[in-house]
Amino acid sequence: MNVIPPPSLSDFTPPLPATLVANLTSLNIRTASDLIFASPAELIGKLPAGSITFAELTHHIAHVTAAFAGPAITADKLIAELEPRAGQEPHSSSGLPALDELIGIGNDFGGAPGGRLIEISGTSASGKTALALHIALHHLTSHPAAAALWLDTTGNLAPARLASLVSRSSGQSSQPLARLNIATVFDTATATHTIATLDASSGHGSHVPQRAPQFRCVVIDTVTALLGPRLSNLSSQGHAEMTSFMRLLRATAQKHGLCVLVLNDATTAGHPALGASFTFLTDVTMWLARLPEQDHELRTAQVLRSRVSTTGARFTFRIRRGRVVVT
Repeated sequence: MNVIPPPSLSDFTPPLPATLVANLTSLNIRTASDLIFASPAELIGKLPAGSITFAELTHHIAHVTAAFAGPAITADKLIAELEPRAGQEPHSSSGLPALDELIGIGNDFGGAPGGRLIEISGTSASGKTALALHIALHHLTSHPAAAALWLDTTGNLAPARLASLVSRSSGQSSQPLARLNIATVFDTATATHTIATLDASSGHGSHVPQRAPQFRCVVIDTVTALLGPRLSNLSSQGHAEMTSFMRLLRATAQKHGLCVLVLNDATTAGHPALGASFTFLTDVTMWLARLPEQDHELRTAQVLRSRVSTTGARFTFRIRRGRVVVT
């Protein structure tokens, strides 16, 4: 399990002035995201007098932003890229026909050719991680050329659980797991840097080896732990950071035809965490819950909001010994 360090301000080429980096570090601005979301007007007043002009500061911020942000693409170019791929990408099934029908277009759950960003929210023990594992591992076992990326933001993902799930599902524990990439991330800078690496490994150009596994599924477990600590009623910076990160996820999903699953906890009132605006940053918001009946295996999944399917639809499934049971 490799932990990818967040990009610091000293990592850019051409490099930022050493004096500027030192002064920014003294203000606790250490990474690209820290600098991008800082206000230049406020920042110039906090830096040592005479150390830099406002024009120079905005120039350096623009340099960091250009290096850190993904390239822009117009709609006509995006359509031109997607059309040839429509019949070439692997079918993205969740392994649960009822779920595919619930939020899929046709029988495509959430991957190529358009890509989709799906929120799976719910209370503790509602089955969020189990369902995400089922979807990711089903895709890996169904498509030998596919890879998946799992961003663990809590450090709770147990490798033994993965091996057990694959072994019970397919009888082969090594092949699918070899294509499941796990990264432990505890901040948005690290997560953003990790997501950005998908550009180098999920592209469709000649620079990508034909036999290399292509990323088709990304899971963030949980997005609550990643973004929640940054949100505050006293500052809008955390909300801006959340919006920027989710837009990056959605753009990456669309660019590479990915199924991106973000797992979200619940508030004490029984609603998805991270605020009411978060649901509008995804394509689908799905709520998982345990049924009140005595059967402890039963779960229900309901579509709370969707850009691509019917809102309010639901289905039930079972979780037995930590894994989703297909009935």
